[in-house]
Amino acid sequence: MALAACAGPSPGGGGGRKVVLDTAADDAELGAQASRAVEAQDGVVRDPALSAYLQQLGEKLVRYAPATPFRYQFQIVDQWSPNAFALPGGHIFVSRGLLVLTNTEDELACVLGHEIIHAAERHAASRQAYTEALSAFSLGLPRQIQMAAYARDQERMADTGGQRICSAAGYDPRGLGVFLGSLDAILRLQMGSSRIPTFRDTHPGASERIGSSSLFAATLPPPPPRDPVAWRESYLQRFEGLVLGSDPREGVIQGTRFLHADMGFAIAFPQGWHVVNTPSAVLAISPKHDARFALEDAGRGDDPKAVAEADIAKRLKQVRATIDFQGEQKTRCCKAYVVRGSIESAKGTIAGQLAWVALGGRVFELSSAYVPIAREKYADRARQFVRSFHPLSDEERAQVQIDKLHLVRAQGGETWAALNARTGNVYPVHTTALVNGLDVGAVLSEGELLKIGVRSVYVPEQ
Repeated sequence: MALAACAGPSPGGGGGRKVVLDTAADDAELGAQASRAVEAQDGVVRDPALSAYLQQLGEKLVRYAPATPFRYQFQIVDQWSPNAFALPGGHIFVSRGLLVLTNTEDELACVLGHEIIHAAERHAASRQAYTEALSAFSLGLPRQIQMAAYARDQERMADTGGQRICSAAGYDPRGLGVFLGSLDAILRLQMGSSRIPTFRDTHPGASERIGSSSLFAATLPPPPPRDPVAWRESYLQRFEGLVLGSDPREGVIQGTRFLHADMGFAIAFPQGWHVVNTPSAVLAISPKHDARFALEDAGRGDDPKAVAEADIAKRLKQVRATIDFQGEQKTRCCKAYVVRGSIESAKGTIAGQLAWVALGGRVFELSSAYVPIAREKYADRARQFVRSFHPLSDEERAQVQIDKLHLVRAQGGETWAALNARTGNVYPVHTTALVNGLDVGAVLSEGELLKIGVRSVYVPEQ
């Protein structure tokens, strides 16, 4: 479910052989493979208490789900945008951003129930089979329309099925509509207006889903009586200290600079390039998409030449390469070993440079790849890229900041603006109101527990 769209990795993603989802065993195989890809690409939140809570909540809901031969696994993907998705075989992910947007366990349970239905009903497999069964004459737009309509039916099934699971487990099925309303509001705030749904969308429109979920919830048994204030507060307290925005433990991007406080280095990518930070590498793409620079951790060590020679020997067994230069170099701070040349790939010749740099007991690989015709244009930038690598200065270290969720209590009659001024909340009034499930013009009640964001200089854990 994307919560604007079930936006997980596609079942065939990740390369390698195509897995045909004929059985639940196929689901388990592909799900495990795709789950590893999610961890490598986006990372998962390493919070034992919060992870255990999510797994326990998921297992409670699964007791009321259709029977399956696989064991469900629930994880928090390290994404700031609100998102949830189910991979084949019962691998279910929710993002940090989604957790922050929820205000009761009912809302989170409804989201998990939705994804459990996707996995239990093997929707990825049925969508694959449906696509293959479409007439060969259903090409282009007609084919897209048929596939989108089929996907929308699956989303409706996941909504109602998930609500049934939640109701059976003792949760309020109205939580789905509440969450979808918050999601739609935050998207409208970010985009300026609601995205207008089209007949090709794979998800029903937000208004339809909110209305349908509310009507369906009214047909289900209500949850057991409980104190709504205590119920909400016990849930919110689980998220005290949760990282908001980008997690600086993975390094931070400032313009085209990359700063990593835990590993103690900084590096500059070329100006104007698009820089992306992933758990496995930091990548930068040129504006014309004719060059790519990357930074990766090559492991422990202080001898870049030894690491380079072992790596080169391994690569030469896999590709045809022409080496123009190979040798040790000294940067302003560190020992380095550099190789320049080109390789032959299935897409043609690729020119570039590989450099291994030692700092703080680790070796880092800095790669630069570009089309041969642009060699003169990018070769000097590749050298500048290596020279820019240096230990993090005290001034740079102070620039690495972290935002965390903090719970505060309102004062009676206080406005959001007054709350922000009193507590030092770094998030705008409209955003703060939305993530707390309240109106931006609301007058706050005495002692009401609210989520805000607090910013401080990031201090790496020892």
